Amino acid sequence: MAAKIMSIDQMEQLLIKLHGKPDGKVAGELEDAQLTERVSPARLARWEASFPGKRTQEELMKLADMTAFLNPPASDVLRDPPPDIETQQRMVSLALDYVRTTITHLPNFYATRETTHFEDTPSQQMAHATGPNFPGVAATAVRAPGVTVSRTDYKSLHSTGATSATVTYRDGHEVRDTGAAKGKMEDQPALGLTTSGEFGPILGVVMGDVVQSQVTWLRWEPGVSEPAGVFRYTVPQDHSNYAVRKPNGAKIVELYPGYHGEIVIDPATGEILRLSVVAELLPPYEMIQAAILVEYAPVLVGDRTYICPVRGVAYSTMPVPNGSVQTQNSMVTVQTQLNDVAFTHYHLFRADAHTVAAGSGSDDARPHAPSGTSAPGATPPASRPQ
Repeated sequence: MAAKIMSIDQMEQLLIKLHGKPDGKVAGELEDAQLTERVSPARLARWEASFPGKRTQEELMKLADMTAFLNPPASDVLRDPPPDIETQQRMVSLALDYVRTTITHLPNFYATRETTHFEDTPSQQMAHATGPNFPGVAATAVRAPGVTVSRTDYKSLHSTGATSATVTYRDGHEVRDTGAAKGKMEDQPALGLTTSGEFGPILGVVMGDVVQSQVTWLRWEPGVSEPAGVFRYTVPQDHSNYAVRKPNGAKIVELYPGYHGEIVIDPATGEILRLSVVAELLPPYEMIQAAILVEYAPVLVGDRTYICPVRGVAYSTMPVPNGSVQTQNSMVTVQTQLNDVAFTHYHLFRADAHTVAAGSGSDDARPHAPSGTSAPGATPPASRPQ
């Protein structure tokens, strides 16, 4: 079915008409919608408050996530004049200092990573890669300039379930959990798209690469209390330390493509409030799209407030091996996957001890720590091996 492409204002008008309708009716109207502008967290929260039905909320979540890498509507952009070059450079320098110092001094804590997974039904596509590499992630799921695509038996992005896991930040490092994730995935045993590094490593990798790359001013946006500065950056492949990992049979291929994205900076403190990364993969991986966005906000951990991840979006389109030899004009099976991630329930990480009577057969003190896991998969940031 043809997508219903709409601006934010047109979506607002549609939602007004759908208010009070049954959950299934509203979800059906939204299923094939595509927005041309980014949905802010505040706007999404208002939509979700007006439509409490489970199916509608999943469609609204998907709609918002698919706009994460687009420009905001004009109404969400502050019209303040841009800062001078010296002020811009000072903001970027503050952000670098923030990553180098503040991030490494966060306390040990753990939080819950709640992931809602969306994917489409793999579709047969005739791809003629005649143009440059995919320049970015747009509102459409798999179409890109320079690639001619035909689809058959296609089912659009739909939720396949959710998982909840514990992630730990300890001694300046994000610890990958090894326990079992809680939750049920309806169509598959585990997520095929995963991310890690949102608690600091991704900031260190990107900002380390940005130092040697191009950074340009974009706009002012509403921040935590004051306007925040938005910068666009571009990192060429020869300066990239950002890893995209893809399965190749029983092995994992680690790629270090060029990439671009946006950084939202608090001009007074250098705190990074939003970071996006869109990979630019070259042949023979030009059919792959991979992107991640992380939003940061003040979070109370113990008795102090820190800037921590609160939301993430991960997106990928990737050819699915079908066992046949692929040629330039052969049919290629491509699947799109989308993860909506919420970070909640922050707690200080402490080792608790308890004393038991002698001779009870128990140890005198036992440390207790949370455990959890995220599924094996595909797009964590990492440093390029030297």
